[in-house]
Amino acid sequence: MKGVNNVKNLNLDHKILWPVLVILLLVLVPIGINPSAAENIVGTTLDFITSNFGWLYLLFPFAILVFFIWILFGRLGRTKLGDPDDKPEFSTFSWFAMIFTTGIAAEIMYESIMEPLHFFNGPPFGIEPETLSAAEWAIPYSFFHWGILTWAIYALPSIPIAYALYIKKIPYLKLSAVCRPILGKHSDGIVGKIIDIITIVGLIGVVGTSIGLVAPMVARFIGELFNIPVTFGLLVIVIALWVIIFGTSVYVGLNKGIKRLSNFNIILVIVITAFVFIAGPTIFMLDNSIHSLGTMLSNFFQMGLNLDPIRNEGFPQTWTVFYWAWWIGYAALIGLFTARVSKGRTIRQMILAQCLLGPVGCWVFFSVYGNYGLHLQLFESIPLTSILVEEGATDAVVAVMNSLPFSTIIIALLIVVYLIFSATTFDAASFILASMSSKKLDNMGQPPRIQRLFWAFVLGLVGIFILYIGGLEAVQLASVVVGVPMILVFALVTISFIKTVREDFGKNKSTYTKGNQIADQEEDIYVEKGRNINK
Repeated sequence: MKGVNNVKNLNLDHKILWPVLVILLLVLVPIGINPSAAENIVGTTLDFITSNFGWLYLLFPFAILVFFIWILFGRLGRTKLGDPDDKPEFSTFSWFAMIFTTGIAAEIMYESIMEPLHFFNGPPFGIEPETLSAAEWAIPYSFFHWGILTWAIYALPSIPIAYALYIKKIPYLKLSAVCRPILGKHSDGIVGKIIDIITIVGLIGVVGTSIGLVAPMVARFIGELFNIPVTFGLLVIVIALWVIIFGTSVYVGLNKGIKRLSNFNIILVIVITAFVFIAGPTIFMLDNSIHSLGTMLSNFFQMGLNLDPIRNEGFPQTWTVFYWAWWIGYAALIGLFTARVSKGRTIRQMILAQCLLGPVGCWVFFSVYGNYGLHLQLFESIPLTSILVEEGATDAVVAVMNSLPFSTIIIALLIVVYLIFSATTFDAASFILASMSSKKLDNMGQPPRIQRLFWAFVLGLVGIFILYIGGLEAVQLASVVVGVPMILVFALVTISFIKTVREDFGKNKSTYTKGNQIADQEEDIYVEKGRNINK
């Protein structure tokens, strides 16, 4: 009987868990058997999507901005997520640190150096590569791709989910539950399960791909520091360290785990970034950052709506459309996690933190690391683009770091930063995956610990498998393809949210300060449903 009770206490949603695991096998096994063929098939599918639906991807974030303007300047923005006397669960610093580190992972440390070099080597608008004109667009396009529209995509699902959690009092952390106003009872049926399954599979794909992208960089740093070759065994050790870090963190919970990791990492990143800023070409970084910000803002709509149908050189499809699809794949994770840690905040605070502070944080990375790498290429005769093309991105990043004073210390610190940066994202992913595969959350809004550990190990195994078979590109492309149905899911979530707030505000014509009283009836429905589940 004790064993049976333990199984019941897991609160597993078997109708979600097992289909997800089956789909993972159906995707990963063929990739493992023939990675090249899988990459070709998925690549062809992605080319079809970006060529025929690029317009949809580019319009989508602008529609989100319009939606957010409607919220910010209306009384809905003042709505507090929780009871009137609820205080924020986390300090402002910890709150934003968790959102930021989860949203950008260690990839920002990598891409802030590499992306401007890519644009210098392959610029937009028919500009000749590796010219001063190409250099002038390198940082602005990086600002754009990691800016306001990116974080707007991230923020879109967080608002409806937070509203459902803390105003409507649903005991689930699932996108299907947020769609109840439109789907009705079908949110608990096959339609709702499909929504959650698609979301989980997409999350595993993008997070597993992130592990596959960042692990070689960490291994390369370790190899440089200890003068050892980068082998598959070393990659496994790196991933094992991640599993230990975020497995332990996710087991102890949000306050003792993710919060502390995020706080420590943000402080360490600030110290390293300040050192590079001071030790590097400080005036050039400041001048080119201001110039690039002006270029980006003055060309914002041109960059955001550029599909290059005349020249047809493929830059927007390769970069902008691909990025938007990638961010859409990540958005469910960021939205669900941001909603979970935002109790006691207002909706306006959530939007501003993500759509203003998030981009500024990313721009700091490109202003310092991106401009430093660009300066090395242009004025210090370090051929980073040649290293990038001939030896690979990891060697180019190492070349940049080796040019700094005290490079050995910096590389050692970067190993810690990369490990913890990624661990916070994978930590949040394990938390969300466990939440979505649970029937309901506990009184603290958390899924069972054993489920969090299970998903931590699944993510680690997926990352190891991808690196072993060499199928990183295929899995990455497959994850991006998932962005198409996720646009439809987010549209459904948003429409459901609008329907809910119109009904709620219609019941209270003044301001929405009694949202929890309005939600009493629906809360009773969820409580009763939870009782039935426990039975």
